[in-house]
Amino acid sequence: MTRMNKKIRALFATGRGGEEEVRRALDAVGGELIVLNKPDEGQLIEAVKDVDVALSFGAPASRAVFEAMDRCQGWVGFGHGFDGVDLPAATDNGIILANTASFGTDEVSNHAIMLLLICSRKFVLHDKLVKSGTWTRDHLAPMGHLPFQTLGLIGTGNIGRAVGRKAKAFGLKIVVYDPYARSWDIEEYGFEPALSINEVCEKADYLTLHTVLNSETRHMISDEQFKIMKDTAYLINVSRGPCVDEAALIRALNDGEIAGAGLDVFEQEPAPAGNPLLKMDNVAVTSHYASYSEVAFTRGLTQLGEEGVRIAMGQWPMSHINPEVRTKLPARESPRAWGTF
Repeated sequence: MTRMNKKIRALFATGRGGEEEVRRALDAVGGELIVLNKPDEGQLIEAVKDVDVALSFGAPASRAVFEAMDRCQGWVGFGHGFDGVDLPAATDNGIILANTASFGTDEVSNHAIMLLLICSRKFVLHDKLVKSGTWTRDHLAPMGHLPFQTLGLIGTGNIGRAVGRKAKAFGLKIVVYDPYARSWDIEEYGFEPALSINEVCEKADYLTLHTVLNSETRHMISDEQFKIMKDTAYLINVSRGPCVDEAALIRALNDGEIAGAGLDVFEQEPAPAGNPLLKMDNVAVTSHYASYSEVAFTRGLTQLGEEGVRIAMGQWPMSHINPEVRTKLPARESPRAWGTF
């Protein structure tokens, strides 16, 4: 491998701990980890000038940060999303971007299935009734019967595929829209490909979102989509809040255009106390923790360090999120499984 004779210096920008897990990879290759807690943009700009790679646990990266990266070869962010990073600026400056995709696939997919089941059994309403002292069999109909119903998936990354695979165990038919996936691959997973978002919305009894947040996906579900969904359908969102037009969702719920929703994410987080979604008996909500378990976060933070070492040692990362940068850079080694280090 390249660069073995040079001590790697990595920056870890965090406000949430994780140093111990990230440090494992650097220790394995005799590298040095510089930790910055809750840095501002100015501190990041200075720090990236003297490291080989930057690692982030929640710190955003602007164009100014990437423009300061003369020595620094890459930026690795914890998690699946990368909406806090100026992706075009990184590519313009020849900076490799990576994330820790797959670290919480089971957690997020299980959370989506949990919300689906909660919605299908109208759990929020009936939990509230029983706890308030009302024991009744009113308000049961309409109640979901999952076998032979349709789960609509938007996005077939690691999490989307896992949700579809697990949902099939309940007898659900899986219809998928993903403009970046090949139809024969979708069919190989046992799913039915759709040609548009609207086609999935029309067919779905439960619609789940598994996409990144960018200009293409922001408000991808809005008034048009809610109007063509079944009035018995539910929306499940464990991706990013702004992928759904929240005002349109509230209108759709108030007007009975859909039956309800299960949300782990919101357009504004923390969700304001006055958000109408928090008061609806047909909406299940959690506080953006779908990816969390102790095992998953330990794995993700360890992976963060491993990806940083790969980049610093002249390899491509396993979870490369701006592959177009390859045209700007010299050839690199393919990423190696961590055991080979």
